[in-house]
Amino acid sequence: MSAAVTLLTDAASFVGPALAARLRAGGGRVIEVDETYADGGDRLRHDAPEALVEAAIALAGRIDALVVSAAYPAPRTPVETLNAETTRPFFEKLAIEPLALAAAAVPHMKRSGGGRIVFMTSAGPLGGIPAFGAYAAARSAITGAVKSLALELAPSGIPVNAVAVNFIQTEMYYPKAWLEDAKKAAKLLARVPLGRLGDPAEVAELVALLAEGRAGFMTGQVLNMSGGSS
Repeated sequence: MSAAVTLLTDAASFVGPALAARLRAGGGRVIEVDETYADGGDRLRHDAPEALVEAAIALAGRIDALVVSAAYPAPRTPVETLNAETTRPFFEKLAIEPLALAAAAVPHMKRSGGGRIVFMTSAGPLGGIPAFGAYAAARSAITGAVKSLALELAPSGIPVNAVAVNFIQTEMYYPKAWLEDAKKAAKLLARVPLGRLGDPAEVAELVALLAEGRAGFMTGQVLNMSGGSS
C-alpha cells in the first residue's frame, strides 16, 4: 500500500510543525491546513470542514488519518465573565469544528475501508484549571465525544483517540521568553512531576503511533501527556 495520507489542521501552530515533520519522516504524506497558508502544494488555507476534506481528497485521492490539532489561546475567563459571547468562540474552535471535520472525513474513510482520527486536546481540564472555565469546557467537550465516536466507528475500522497534552513548550502557551524569568519558570516546573516541560517532538511520536495505524487496536482513549500531572 502507498504511504498514508494525513490531513493535519493548525499545522503552523502549537505542536503542528512537529506533527507534520514526524509524519513525513515516517514516509507519509501530510496535507497541512492553517489559516496562515495560501493554497499550494500540500498546504491548504483554513476553510469550512467539508471544503477542506474535499480539497485534501482532490490533492491526494484519499485521507487515511485525520489529526485535528486545534490550537487556540487560553486567556483567563473567571466565572463572572462566562456568557454566550465569551464562551462561544472556544466551543466553535475546540469542539464544533473538530467534530465537523470528523463528520466530513468519515464517509471517505468508510468508502476506503477504514482510517484513523486523532484529536489533540488539553490535559489541563482533567485536573481543573481555575479561572479558565471557557477553555476547559470546550476542551472537555471534544474529550467527552471520543468514546462515543470510537464505539460508533469501530465497526467501520476507524479508531478514534485523543492526545491530551499540557506543559509542552510552545510559543503559544509557554513562550521561551516567559520561561527566562527564573521565578516564573520555577513556579511552573513545580507543577510538573517530571520537573521539565515537554518537547513537541515527544507529542509527535505518540500522535504518529496513532495516526500511522501502528496502534490500531486502541480506540476510545484519551492519552494524557503532561509530565505526570493530572
